[in-house]
Formats: sequence, structure tokens, C-alpha cells
Amino acid sequence: MDIYVFEDSEVLALGPLIAARPACDITIGISTLHEMLSELGAVRRLLRPHLQQYIEELADTRSPHWECYADSKYTFQKDSDHVLFVNARLVPNRSSLVALQNLVDANRRGKISDGTTIAAALLNRKEKGQFTQTLVSKTRLPKELLDETDAPFIGNELQLIKSPEDFLTAHEETIGEMIELAITTGQYIESRPGIFQKREIDPSTAARIDDFVSVQSGPILIDEGVTVGPFCCLDGPIKIGSGTQIYPHSWLRPATAIGQGCRIAGEVISSVIENFSNKAHAGFLGHSHLGSWVNFGAGTITSNLKVSYGPIRIRLNTNDIIQTHRQFFGALCGDFTKTAIHTSLPCGALIGAAATLGGNVTNFIPPLSTKLGESHQETTATVEQVVTALDRMMNRRGIQLHQADRNLIANIATLSKPPL
Repeated sequence: MDIYVFEDSEVLALGPLIAARPACDITIGISTLHEMLSELGAVRRLLRPHLQQYIEELADTRSPHWECYADSKYTFQKDSDHVLFVNARLVPNRSSLVALQNLVDANRRGKISDGTTIAAALLNRKEKGQFTQTLVSKTRLPKELLDETDAPFIGNELQLIKSPEDFLTAHEETIGEMIELAITTGQYIESRPGIFQKREIDPSTAARIDDFVSVQSGPILIDEGVTVGPFCCLDGPIKIGSGTQIYPHSWLRPATAIGQGCRIAGEVISSVIENFSNKAHAGFLGHSHLGSWVNFGAGTITSNLKVSYGPIRIRLNTNDIIQTHRQFFGALCGDFTKTAIHTSLPCGALIGAAATLGGNVTNFIPPLSTKLGESHQETTATVEQVVTALDRMMNRRGIQLHQADRNLIANIATLSKPPL
């Protein structure tokens, strides 16, 4: 099955997490939509121009900065009978997987919506040719084409991400059921009560979990090469990605998902930490989402609850304030963000990509901003400053910076500038 995952105009309202990566490559529950779709077939992304450029420039030289695995185990088949189009804002949960699998298995044209917007559509060979030619010419958007096709609507309704708060809510609702689904596949074995480790042929890649680790509740899903130090407390559901190190005396609480190659310490609850990010010292992270290549300095903490216990407001830019439906909301930090020691992030903080922060932070930080305490004036980092730090950080993980990474940062800087 050939699959196109496309971004529509609504993706621009989703906050800092989507600035440097596609919406389909944001972890919700225990995986991204792109990872889930890869189980069904070969996936091709249809993205905003600066991200499309990034993927094309990388080509086959290296995976995107948010990945450390092959893009797809399938080969794209140009002569397949049908093609599946999926909105990049689709939540990768059990109901989405079942609905898409049923659509594919039926092998008939059809569309599924979230009630107002098309979330997925299966088209035939003739429509596929028309669509691909139009998409290559870039004269029409995928959403417009899907709206116009006469493929019948199917009764299922799927869930789309519509606002920044939805990333947190969808994650909390999804992680438990997706961990249970992963366990039923047989890819994980219960090594001790509540802890499920990835099956490995090579014993040298097995996770190392200290005997003095307390599991208050499960399930805890652990991939290969993970290290969990002594005197850690784990309250599931939790997912820990390959090669991640959990330092001694850490407390990982429910609905925590940690990506590959991370370094984690302190207290974490109901949060996602994407690949290659560090929270390697004491400090509280709650109801938050950190992008890739983020580094939290020692003592960095998030606030996730107002003193009034009321719903939290977020600021999408300097003017627009949104009242969320959430009582608990920490921070959404874009890729490449870094904080100094003793940084304090307020409730509902939206931190732009490649920001550098210290002291008491405001709840809206534009991309590439540098603000190191109240006594320092806020400035904007140059592309070269961001790239230099990213190069050093990638080298520590054995990954080489690509010219495409440099161009991506430059494009983010250009796109974040206010209109004249």
C-alpha cells in the first residue's frame, strides 16, 4: 500500500512543536503517526515547503534530525491499485489504526472525516494518477483535492489535532492503550512484574535495569539498550526508547514517553520527551512535550498548575491568547531548545524552536530567542550560533550535522520574522 501523509493549513495553529518537524512526526502515546502508517505500507510526506526542502536535501544520506532509524521498511509502489491519503494531524491511536486498516482491507474508495475535515481517504488507480500529477505541479493542495473527490464517506470518525493543548490530551488518552497493543504483538516480554522489555536476539543490546528499581504500577515498556539506574521509581504507563539512560533516584510517573538516546533524571509526569533530548539533572517536568535535541540545565522546572487551580491560558503569539480546557499544562518546547541552570517555565509556556532560556521565563518565546534572566535583554540568536551548538550536541551522539540542518534553521529563522 502506498501512503501519502499531508499537512493542511490548520497545522500552522499547532504551536512550537511543528516548526522544525512535520505534524506526523510528533510522538503521541508511544509513537508518531508516520511510524504507525509505516506498518501499513510505504509512506511519503507532503509537507510545508521548508520541511519538504529539508527531507529532499537529506535524501538518503541521513535520517531527519528527529529520527535514528530507516524511513520505511516498504518500497514505494507506483503501480499499486490504491493509494491512501492521511491527514498529518491524525492522532495515532488504536481507533485510527483499526479504521485505516479496515479501509485498506475493504479495497474500495472511501473517505473518513473527524466530523468536519477529511482525515483519510482511499482512492483508486485513476484518481491516484490525477492526484500525484497535481501534487507534483503544486497547483492544488491535498485537502482541496480530497474535498472534491466523490468517494463515499464511511461512518467512522477519526480524531485530529486542532490546537496545541490537544497534543497533551491525546497523548494522555492514547499511551495506555497503545502500550497494551504493543505488548500483545509479542515483541516484548515481561522481565519482572510490570516491566516489559523488547525481545532481542543479541543479549548485548538488552536493557539493563538495576535490582533496586521500584515499579509502583505498570506497564513499563522498555526498548533495547536502555539503562535504568538504582533507586528509580516507575509508575506506568511508561515507554522508554532505545539507548536512553534513566539516572539514579529518578521518578517517572504515569503517561511518560521518552524517545531514543535521551538522558533523564528527576521527576517527570505525563510528558513526552522526543529523541536525543536531555533532562539529566534534578527538576520537575510535568504535562509537557519536549522536541528533539532539547537540553534542560540542572534545576530547570516547569509549572503545570495555576495557584487558582483554574484552566490554563496559552499565548500563540504576542497577541492571541487561548483559554484551554486543561487544568494541568506545563510547556511545549520546540526542537533545539536549551535552558540554563535554575530556569523556571510557567504554566502553558510555548517555547519556540532553538530558543535559549534562563531565569524566569514568559509563557511565549519566539523561535531562536535568547533570554537569560530578567537582567538580560532578549535577543535573537544567529543561524550560525544555533548551528554551532547543534553540531556539538549531535557529535556527542555520533551524528554528523548536514547542510540540510543548517538550511532548516535558516528557514525557521526567516519564517519566524514578523511581517513588515
